[in-house]
Amino acid sequence: MLKTVLAVFFVAVLSAAAVGAQPRPAQTAQTPVAEKAAPPAAKAPPEPPPLPINIKIEVSITDQSGSNPAAKKVVTMIASDRMSTNVRSSASIPVKSTVFTGPPNNATVPTPSYSYKTVQINVDARPSILQKEPNRISLNFGLEYLPTARLTAQEEGEPGLTSWNERLSVILESGKPMIVSQAADPTSDRKITVEVTATILK
Repeated sequence: MLKTVLAVFFVAVLSAAAVGAQPRPAQTAQTPVAEKAAPPAAKAPPEPPPLPINIKIEVSITDQSGSNPAAKKVVTMIASDRMSTNVRSSASIPVKSTVFTGPPNNATVPTPSYSYKTVQINVDARPSILQKEPNRISLNFGLEYLPTARLTAQEEGEPGLTSWNERLSVILESGKPMIVSQAADPTSDRKITVEVTATILK
């Protein structure tokens, strides 16, 4: 009887030990929810290769003051398709002024004096022939124009200067001129008009 009780007790101890030795189920780690990635930006389509064609660009600047005859300046350049070109033109002009000097008898005598001012015309252009419309041209255009003031024959002294600066993009038809800008001088009735012609040379 005692042996039976001891056997039962021994079996119960082994069962409890076996239960305690079983590994506990691992706790599942909470994985953070990943943020949705932003969709990739759309890539711009590659620019088509330039065509083996030259383009003639003519820039005409008309300078008009009141009823005076208009002064016209023309800049012509040639560039290949999708290539940049530029022209730089400058000059120094004498500007007359008056200085009063006192001779020995203390009488004031006007004496002419001259200073120099720089005038310039700078043009930048990059033409691109449209692939789907080969008779039309996209033109990136820049102009810096620094002329002298328009004085009448009776006026003397140092004239003021007008500064003209513009950057634009236009679509032109080959051989057809287009007025791209027109504005008045803020200090006078002077008006400056810029006309551009782009011609495909074949």
